[in-house]
Amino acid sequence: MKKFDSILLKVFLYGLPVFVVLAVYANFYAAGAVDRDVPHAGFLSSGFFGFAVALWLALAVYLSVRLLASGPFREQVIAKITVIRERDEREAHLTGKAARATLLTTLALLVLLFCLNSIQVSVYRLPPEKAVAGKTGMVTLGVGFDVLKNGTAERPDTGARQYIFNYKGLPISSSSIILILMAWQIASYNYAMRRLLK
Repeated sequence: MKKFDSILLKVFLYGLPVFVVLAVYANFYAAGAVDRDVPHAGFLSSGFFGFAVALWLALAVYLSVRLLASGPFREQVIAKITVIRERDEREAHLTGKAARATLLTTLALLVLLFCLNSIQVSVYRLPPEKAVAGKTGMVTLGVGFDVLKNGTAERPDTGARQYIFNYKGLPISSSSIILILMAWQIASYNYAMRRLLK
């Protein structure tokens, strides 16, 4: 089982950059597709590429379950994605310090992303007939938090407002944020280990 998991892990890690490139390409390909009823039409939904992506995603789910359930497999994964092998107590101690630093920086990044995604800021002008106390310039600050995707409906804009600035959360998708966080964790851990080894 260990050898089988090792092969699958290598396939997953080497396939990750390919998957990201294919997903980005498919996103742009779909944006120009004529058929708007089928998201990401054509490129990833047919033939070899579609099968390869589906296989890679199934592999990702399997490895995620193995990571959650198996301690030895977690050790095997940490050895593959990090710059150091724990050969003695000093390196084990450094691994713990690097893991702590990674946890704290990831937590800080998560708090920042949560705030950037929740804050809503609008700067706009009202027509003179709708002025409030003679003022036509308005600034609104708000917090938007939805437990479920598209949980609250936006109020329709009547067109009376002339927006100067309108920010309603991060413009990137949740999939992109998760991918950024995965890359951040690996890069942050490796950076912390390199720094501690100097």
